[in-house]
Amino acid sequence: MTDAPRYVTLAAARALECNGCGDCCDSRRTDGYWTWGGLPAHQYRALFGGRPLIIPLARVDSGWADRPHVAADVDELSRTNFRCAAFEPHEDGTGGCGIHDREVPAKCRAFPVGGEDVEADLDACGEHWLATSAFSRCTWYRMVIVKDGDPRAERG
Repeated sequence: MTDAPRYVTLAAARALECNGCGDCCDSRRTDGYWTWGGLPAHQYRALFGGRPLIIPLARVDSGWADRPHVAADVDELSRTNFRCAAFEPHEDGTGGCGIHDREVPAKCRAFPVGGEDVEADLDACGEHWLATSAFSRCTWYRMVIVKDGDPRAERG
């Protein structure tokens, strides 16, 4: 891996497929750096057969443990460490989403190149840094989205 940013167009970034690293699905995989933010009180139960989909985590001496959902988790600005109950790990260290073929939370569907902020930043600044710098194994690691025709864009 290189720490140099990769510049690609939005179409090129959206054409890439997830490699299943799972780092965006679990705070433990980034040692707590990656958090969910505001977690609704229903924890997306309707998407996961009535069971909580996004499970809050707490640090414990031995690493991480599930913890109860608390009112502070609902705050949009909170940084909720989490794990996704639908993430299915594979023996090779990668994994996949067990509900990807069904509805998933909007936050998951938008990550990392589907959110409205990508287009807004492109219009306003001509580029958008994806929130993947903590995911060295991610397909979109240290990727910057640039406008079509930008000379920095990688040639395919």
